[in-house]
Amino acid sequence: MSKVTMTFGSLLKVLDGWFDKPLAELPGALRHRVETDYSPMPWDNVSPGNRRSVAEQWDCQHDPAMENERQYWWDFYIRMDELKKQIETWTAIAIPTATDLAQKETRLAELQRELANMKKEEKQPYRNPTGHQCNSNGKQASVTTNSAGKPEYIAYPKAMKLFANRLEATPEELAAGLFFGPGLELGGITAYLNANELDPPPRFYYANYVGSFDYLAPLMSCWFLAEEIANFQPTERYITGNALIERWSKQPNIQPVAYILAKIAESRLMDCQPIYGRTEATVSGAGSFPPLETGLFPLSHIEEIEASDFGSDKLDRSNFVKPLNAPINALSKGEFLVKKTRIDAMSAEIEEVILELGKQATPYEIMQKLKNRA
Repeated sequence: MSKVTMTFGSLLKVLDGWFDKPLAELPGALRHRVETDYSPMPWDNVSPGNRRSVAEQWDCQHDPAMENERQYWWDFYIRMDELKKQIETWTAIAIPTATDLAQKETRLAELQRELANMKKEEKQPYRNPTGHQCNSNGKQASVTTNSAGKPEYIAYPKAMKLFANRLEATPEELAAGLFFGPGLELGGITAYLNANELDPPPRFYYANYVGSFDYLAPLMSCWFLAEEIANFQPTERYITGNALIERWSKQPNIQPVAYILAKIAESRLMDCQPIYGRTEATVSGAGSFPPLETGLFPLSHIEEIEASDFGSDKLDRSNFVKPLNAPINALSKGEFLVKKTRIDAMSAEIEEVILELGKQATPYEIMQKLKNRA
């Protein structure tokens, strides 16, 4: 029986020009393609930029040119699971003699050494074979060049430091930017691999890491265009599922995990996970998806829910004090020439207003009170 050869059809190419259309307006063939290949990602619930990013990642996962790499990592994670099971088995074995103990320790050392080497390799991503540097419209990116006339790339630690200092952002938010990709709709960003040795360097794709839930480890290998990092302004801020659980656990009479699941079911809260797209909170019946705690949640969705569900815009005091203290902390670092005594006075005044109005005061009420005092 002859082997059937499947033709690869680029999802990105076939949907080009349709990313800004609702599902109902797509031609029948394209609508069927979306319903098949975008599942479980809901087309109408995400922006055109996110739709394009999903299509791009789908191509990366299904392109025959990357078959060898996909097979390699499939075998890689199977072997890693086997090693973990063997280590558990050897650890549980009862040792009757000194000779057996020596054998056990030797074997455990071998297994643990192999596992450690695999974990190191896990952080070294394979490359996107196309190696193109394109923006979300498929055009050649315009970048700042160094004195040699080449684009200036910076490694992840420096990029993250600049990003955090400018926006008080987290590594998880940078991961979200990479997941969505460049474009005006979602304010994403692009990363590259091996920029220290390749010209041009290949683009980084999260789709290459299916098999692991850890979306921060791959960042260690990333390089960024210096100009993009300097100008990167995300249009949405994100917090992790862990942070959201902790945040809502402070609300009285709320079971945070159950409440998060309820808001997702109501289509009022959207989770995302850079490697898998969504978490088990959304696709619990679709196989092994990452836990809710690893997901990323839009802060704008969270704040809307808090304003409408938790009562008259009355947010938790801790959620308000932090942003008010942010400029104060910036002042204390010398970003503006303000004496520390004045900073302490500002902080004390904010605390006094909160105590005067009560813990359930809204941010608006507190700001109005501060203005009246001035």
